[in-house]
Amino acid sequence: MTDAPPVIFYFDYVDPGSYLLERQLQRVLPEEVVLIRHPYELCSVPDPPLDAESPEWATYCKVVGDLAEEIGLRLAHPLFLPWSRKAHELRLHAVEKGVEEPLHQALLAARFEDGADVGRIDVLVGVADSVGLDVSESKVVLDVDRHADAVADLRRQAEAAGIRRTPTLRVGGANLEGPARIDDLRGFLEGALPS
Repeated sequence: MTDAPPVIFYFDYVDPGSYLLERQLQRVLPEEVVLIRHPYELCSVPDPPLDAESPEWATYCKVVGDLAEEIGLRLAHPLFLPWSRKAHELRLHAVEKGVEEPLHQALLAARFEDGADVGRIDVLVGVADSVGLDVSESKVVLDVDRHADAVADLRRQAEAAGIRRTPTLRVGGANLEGPARIDDLRGFLEGALPS
């Protein structure tokens, strides 16, 4: 599978479907396939944050929760939906420092295992510290919005590529949108990746 196209994963740190898909990919994505994570804010600053009490969000969370239960995944559903821009900014900082993977996993765990508010700088700095990032530097990076423009640009790039929601996987020209059963994910990957 050396000629396999990369799998591009459009995700957001406040989307439980993104957490579910990340954990499913850990189980079924072949090791030799390159996974590219592409941030996509569900709600961009300065738009009002999403309403965690809306019927649409409740239905979505129920679907994701049922799918998580099918694979034995514990999933917290915090009752607030912060903006995720700062979390994405911190991830870009972690990319520069060579600790993207542990930071990404720690952010997902903080949100969907511990129910943390990943929109708060103090919470994000604590997550940064847990993976070895310098606390003072991380706080400054977030305080001065060092990567804010990059996060906004990445969303615009995703929209220009036809992405409209999270989670979305793209392999070549094929998309898998929204949360899916793990067998459906497996089938999508088998159909989209060369054998």
